[in-house]
Amino acid sequence: MPADATGRLFARGLDEITDLYIEPVSNRKLVLAGAARLARLDSKFRLAESPAPGGGTALVLSYDGREVGLHPAPAEDAGHDWGEVVSQLIGDAKRVSPKLATLSDEELDKAVFDGMTGTLDRFSRYASPETARDQRAARDGFGGIGITLDATNDELRVTAVSPHGPADRAGIKAGDKLLAVDGMTTAGRSQTDVIRQLRGPIFSTVEVTIARGAVSGTRRLKLQRELIVMPTVKVTRDGQIAVIQIASFNQNTTQRVVDSLQEAQRQAGSRLAGVVLDLRSNPGGLLDQAVSLADVFVREGPIVSTVGRHPASRQFFAATGDGIAPRLPVVVLIDGGSASAAEIVAAALQDRGRAVVIGSSSYGKGTVQTVVRLPNDGELTLTWARLVAPSGYLLNQHGVVPTLCTSDLGDDDRSLQLGLQRASRLASARQRAGLDEPGWSDLRGSCPGRHGEHDIDLKLAERVLQDPALYAQTVHAAAGQSVATTAPQAATIAEPALTGVGGALSSGIR
Repeated sequence: MPADATGRLFARGLDEITDLYIEPVSNRKLVLAGAARLARLDSKFRLAESPAPGGGTALVLSYDGREVGLHPAPAEDAGHDWGEVVSQLIGDAKRVSPKLATLSDEELDKAVFDGMTGTLDRFSRYASPETARDQRAARDGFGGIGITLDATNDELRVTAVSPHGPADRAGIKAGDKLLAVDGMTTAGRSQTDVIRQLRGPIFSTVEVTIARGAVSGTRRLKLQRELIVMPTVKVTRDGQIAVIQIASFNQNTTQRVVDSLQEAQRQAGSRLAGVVLDLRSNPGGLLDQAVSLADVFVREGPIVSTVGRHPASRQFFAATGDGIAPRLPVVVLIDGGSASAAEIVAAALQDRGRAVVIGSSSYGKGTVQTVVRLPNDGELTLTWARLVAPSGYLLNQHGVVPTLCTSDLGDDDRSLQLGLQRASRLASARQRAGLDEPGWSDLRGSCPGRHGEHDIDLKLAERVLQDPALYAQTVHAAAGQSVATTAPQAATIAEPALTGVGGALSSGIR
């Protein structure tokens, strides 16, 4: 094990990448790519390989044409030794480069890790300790008082207050101005800086100074921080239909959907006609939350499988039979920004015959990322598995193609009628499972992804839910892997769903 902190950090990082990444990767390749980033910081650096004096190869670092470091290359699988080499290369570079000497350890660590992860896929990345803390807060929650801030004209104004949180109980309301935190004025400070000061250990206290209106004066409030999980769910009702908009998947998403659904059913007097799950522009989030949300609506059968190189990445998830709404009619809205965890839910409900999917083709980001916490409190996010829909097709690069396509429709009444006509002729649609790559290209091309909230999606969803016979016909076609598009194609043979082995949930998917 390397003796210094930098060596231990990179030894751990290299071990995790070579062990977990979905494809085999070389320590040598990672280190060369990481060290090459030093030349981006100072163009006088060059790194080359040459025969070592005692045999084997060595890494030669030069600066402005002169050699400044020579390090024998370790054995390929000696991750700890490679970590020490990285530390030595960084030390050499800082010693001779005035530019690098002014950079912090965190900046240099990030540059080298960025070089390493740059050799992987575009979803694998390194996060510095500060960025990683924000990522963990978004996923798992943080100690805070439950307010959302907006900076306007050098003022910080409260735009939202979390229900039943510390700020709400203290009487803070949207529109209030935040003047100070723990006696330190917010004037002239960045919104990010103030937010970091508001956050802290759960059960610790923080004092805020609040102003409301022009004449009410100021109030100083001492509040106790609690666990705050950012809201990802927004619910509205249109008659007997509940519209549940899900922005992303964090650790509270499924519970918030369940609570919202139960409240909507209570308000509707148990006569709820259906629910719209709006997953448009949802980039994903936690894998376990996607699985548990699908489980709310599915009585039995597979939800998703994951396949990868690491044994723990090969998993199979099925319905538990404990869903609270296994018969409630469901429509799922997707678009070109619906990705990852959102695609798990859409594919599971479509394949299991539990939802009509409306909109445009989703992003096609069917991979799972596991998140590794490093000794410096930073994080490595590594792609380690691919997602398989219940019907057996890979979500990666394919995504979910909606049952009813609205890519080419406007928001007027004529477009609505055209969408309803498509719903009534789904018997002539094509199947998805078992398509070859040209077939997938044709299918996605017939319903290209588009972005933004288009009214036609929700209008069509509500009309389908308001007509039980039309819903039954459309959802039956969805279960048969069908899609109504502007140019229906012939069916191809399907492959059986893949099954994986059990294992722990990965910590994240994006």
